[in-house]
Amino acid sequence: MKNNYSKILNIIVSVGIGLTLILLAGIPFILGALSKSSDLNMESKYVIILTGGIYVCAVPYVIALFNLKKLCSHITSKNPFSESIPKIIKNIAYCAFSEVVLFNLVNILLYFVYDIYLYALTILPCVLVSFVSLAIGVFALVSSKLFEIIIDIKDENDRTI
Repeated sequence: MKNNYSKILNIIVSVGIGLTLILLAGIPFILGALSKSSDLNMESKYVIILTGGIYVCAVPYVIALFNLKKLCSHITSKNPFSESIPKIIKNIAYCAFSEVVLFNLVNILLYFVYDIYLYALTILPCVLVSFVSLAIGVFALVSSKLFEIIIDIKDENDRTI
């Protein structure tokens, strides 16, 4: 059963990474098609600016996904109480917190410098991304500390036996 669990976990994370990379590769084409539609009349320079903003915001997310893949391989391996697991979880937390900062900075830059404001299309994602990223970051920091305590207890238990 454990082997099936690790395979399923690995497949889910790999599919997530693959879909993310495919969508990131397709962003310029999607925004280009949207800019040519009659409803959204954008200039091509705004498409390039939006694409750059999306790519800047995607960097911590992709780094966190690869750290999650590394974390899954460590947890499903022979030694799930490795010393590197809390470090990987802390990296995920730092990526989540940097996502909050980067996403809001990019939105502020788009609003005030380039005068791009898409009304409800930007307010809801700002709130959702900020709260979800903060929740993931706090949960990851707490999990990292919990893993450190568990590893210390396991090491102490191994030394007494």
